[in-house]
Amino acid sequence: MQRGIKVLLGIAGGWIPQSILINLTGQHFLFPFYHTVSNTPLPHVNQVYRVRSFASFTRDLDFLTGHFQPVGLEELRAFRKGAGKPSKPCMFLTFDDGLSGIYDIVAPELLKRGIPAAFFINTDFIDNQDLFFRYKASLILDRLEHNNYPRAVLENFQRRYHLMRAGRINVRELVLGVTYRRRAELDEMAKLVDLDFTAFLKVKKPYLSSTQISELARSGFYIGAHSRDHPLFSDLAQDEQFFQYRDSLTLVQQEFGLTYGLFSFPFTDEGVPPSFFTALSAEGTPPMDATFGTAGLKEDPVDFHFQRIPMEVKKIPASRILKGEYTYYLLKGLLGRNKITRE
Repeated sequence: MQRGIKVLLGIAGGWIPQSILINLTGQHFLFPFYHTVSNTPLPHVNQVYRVRSFASFTRDLDFLTGHFQPVGLEELRAFRKGAGKPSKPCMFLTFDDGLSGIYDIVAPELLKRGIPAAFFINTDFIDNQDLFFRYKASLILDRLEHNNYPRAVLENFQRRYHLMRAGRINVRELVLGVTYRRRAELDEMAKLVDLDFTAFLKVKKPYLSSTQISELARSGFYIGAHSRDHPLFSDLAQDEQFFQYRDSLTLVQQEFGLTYGLFSFPFTDEGVPPSFFTALSAEGTPPMDATFGTAGLKEDPVDFHFQRIPMEVKKIPASRILKGEYTYYLLKGLLGRNKITRE
């Protein structure tokens, strides 16, 4: 619902110059994020995220860099320390999930343009050792679509999972409804469509390798942690949250020789209690500079935590996405509701 409203506001407010929206909101520091870029279909991603084509991505970059100065970690640290409004609007660009398109497509374009960025890695998936459970769901649905949802397979799903009907919608809802806690069920579902996740990882190599990550770090890009295996944090007990955070951040810092700490919450930070952030701030181990959510253009009470704007919204260009975000921020501000509250 909220995303749809932002899209409509982006259309309605398309005539308003971006510079005016920036000044009206006072939001001069932007945090856009993506997952990957590809000109060919990605069966493991397409059912869960909208993948930007290279042409769409470069048009996004043209717009973003036309209105925001790309900055790195030093500027982010200064902003966190309360340096106030930057001298010009700026952005800190990030990418989640550590997909191989980062190395093949994204990084070369960013290097050519001189744009810094942070790439967040799920440590269990480095070197294609395992696969995000939502990507497994996407592969299962892609296989079903490719084979035009065979009746016999749908009936197998119906019997196995006690579905009301052996229909496409029923099976699709079943597969996409699998949660992190029940992720092992996807391995069983894969057998029903003759799908081998291990073979997919070995042949397609959807994730970055350790060697590629090291090269990206040497090229000046920032490497951050994105948890071990991409759970929804609000579904975890607090000790599990700390384990996912500490273990993944420690690994990327030690494995790639990093002196800084960056962490982005998988899915969203919604529902993560204030006590979690208080503990992060107090303990200082592993070293941490900033954490990131996905709530769009919003202010956050935690001074080291920044809300990012999802940029993979259907085929909508960056200009419309940002104008929708800024206009929505203005409207919510009238009600005093453009700040994150944590219970």
